[in-house]
Amino acid sequence: MHTSVLHTITGLNVGGAEIMLARFLGKLDQDRFSSSVLSLLSPGPLAAQVEHTKSKVISLDMAERPRPGDVVRLTRSISRAAPDLLHGWMYHGNVAAMLGSVLGLNFSPVIWSIHHTIRDLADEKPLTRQLIRLSACLSSRTSAISYCSRVAAADHERLGFDPRRRVVIPNGTDCDQFSPSADAGAKLRHLFGLPPGRLIIGHVARFHPMKDQVSLVRAIGRLLALGHDVQGVFIGDGHTDGPVRLAARELGIDDRITTPGIRGDIADLMPGFDVYALCSAWGEAFSLAAGEAMASGVPAVVTEVGDSGWLVGDSGVVVPPGDSDALAAGLIRLVKLEPADRRALGQQARRRVMENFSLPLYVGRHLELYDAALARRHHIPDR
Repeated sequence: MHTSVLHTITGLNVGGAEIMLARFLGKLDQDRFSSSVLSLLSPGPLAAQVEHTKSKVISLDMAERPRPGDVVRLTRSISRAAPDLLHGWMYHGNVAAMLGSVLGLNFSPVIWSIHHTIRDLADEKPLTRQLIRLSACLSSRTSAISYCSRVAAADHERLGFDPRRRVVIPNGTDCDQFSPSADAGAKLRHLFGLPPGRLIIGHVARFHPMKDQVSLVRAIGRLLALGHDVQGVFIGDGHTDGPVRLAARELGIDDRITTPGIRGDIADLMPGFDVYALCSAWGEAFSLAAGEAMASGVPAVVTEVGDSGWLVGDSGVVVPPGDSDALAAGLIRLVKLEPADRRALGQQARRRVMENFSLPLYVGRHLELYDAALARRHHIPDR
C-alpha cells in the first residue's frame, strides 16, 4: 500500500529535529511512502537536503508571529495535499498538523514528535508557553507522541500531555556516515596545526548559554594546570569571537582552544577527537553530537541532562551539570587512560549506539507508529 505523509515543521534551519527529519526522509522506501514537508517559515539550509530525498518542500512563508490568514493558508495547504497521515515536528509543527487536519476536514491520523525538555515552563518564550499549554489540551487527539528522550516525555506529561500517547524513540545516528578512522587524528592535528602527541577534547554545537560551553573551557584550563597536554576544539556557530574565546583569553589558555566555526565535514573530523565532551547545563533532550562521536569510536564525558546518561551507559563518563570541576574530573578519567584502553572504550561506545540508537532503529520505530495509526484509521469494528 502506498502512503502519502505530510510533515509539518517550523522551518528547515540546522537543528536537532530538522536534522532528524532530513535523515528520516532519506531512509524511507519511496515506493511505499511519498513524503512532503510543509515548512511554516521560509525554508532554511536543510531544504536542499530534504529535496534530495525526493520529498516535496512547501512553505507558508509565515512571519515569526502567526497571523489569522496563516491559519487559512495552512488549512488549504493540508487540504490540497490530502495526506494519509500527518507527522508534526516540534511545537509549531505539531499544532499546525492538528489544526490543519481538523479545520481542513482531513481527519487523517496525526503523530507528533517532541525534541525538547522543559526544566521550567517559565524559561520558555511567551509564545512557546502558549503553544505548550495548547498542545497539552490537544494531545489526546493524536495517534501517538514520539519523544526523543524519556526525560522529555516525563517533562511534558507533568504539564498535561496525555501519557497514553507516549512513545520514546531516541535520536538515531547513521553509523555508516559516522565511523572510526585510523588516520583522522593525524589529519585533524594537521588541519589545526597541533603537535602530534596532544590529546584533543572535541565539542560540536552552536553557542548557547544552556550548553554551558564556558564550563568546558574552565575544565580544560584545570586539566592544563595539572599538566595534561590537551587541546579543546569547539566546532559550531558563535565560538570564533564569542564567550568561549573570551573565557580562554581570561584564563590565559587562548592557544589551547581552537574555534574553527561552522564546518561541513563533521563526520570526517569526529573520529579525530580523543574524547568528546557534552557540557550542557539544561535543555538537552538526546544529544545528536554525542551519539555521532560515540559512533565514530570516541568515548564521551557528558553532563547528566536529558537522557545523556542513558546514551553513554557504561561506555563513557557522566558528571553533574553546571560543575566545571566535576567535568574536569570526568575528562581526566579518560585522558589518563592508555591509548589502547581509550580506543577500546570508544569501540564499546560505537557498539552501544549501533545496538540501541542507530538510524535504522529510529526509522523502523517510527514506521511502526505509522502502521499502527493507519491500521486504527482503517479498522471497521465488528457489528
